[in-house]
Amino acid sequence: MSQQISRGAITYSNTVEGSNSGSFYSRNRNSLINFACKIHNSAGAQTIPSVVQPPYWETPSDQFVVKFAFYDSPSFSNIVRAAPYYVMPSRDLFVRATLYSAQPNLMLFADTCVVSPNPRDFTTVASDIIRGGCVRDPTYRSYLSPDHRIVQFRFRAPSFISRYSSVYLQCQMVVCNRYDFSSRCYQGCIGRGKRSTRDGDEKRNVIIIISRLQ
Repeated sequence: MSQQISRGAITYSNTVEGSNSGSFYSRNRNSLINFACKIHNSAGAQTIPSVVQPPYWETPSDQFVVKFAFYDSPSFSNIVRAAPYYVMPSRDLFVRATLYSAQPNLMLFADTCVVSPNPRDFTTVASDIIRGGCVRDPTYRSYLSPDHRIVQFRFRAPSFISRYSSVYLQCQMVVCNRYDFSSRCYQGCIGRGKRSTRDGDEKRNVIIIISRLQ
């Protein structure tokens, strides 16, 4: 496992190599999957790094933890524990983000999710899944959950995955007070130029890296 500190963010990464069985987000059968968690400090929040094993990716702080996991169907009943997890290019990828906190009145919101072949550039060559709470990818679908601490959705691989050895999924998650109806979590889709979060809201960026061998 490696650690990189840059511009106030800490990135932890690791690599898992698998055999040619199962299914994952790749066009080839033998793959390397690099897992990374990028943590940004917000005002008033101290980041405490924590390392967990696949299939989870998390962004920890002193107040809460956001965990990401893959599932094999829209029922979200069977978590994908295989590492790596292979899928055909046309197969949907099901993702669940869960907020864990001792504070019962928090809720989670997915503001922006983008796929890019460059982990440092999510604008030049990129495919927006959602941005500012607005759906940009026609393959994206959100699934309602009775728990405000859970966000779950699906999407498919962008067409440019065939031209690069790796693609990166970055999601910006927002944590709000469940009973603050003026918070970002209740604003839904907002246009460009509008302020996306308030001072009381917490932002977390998560990057999930998926690579394949030529």
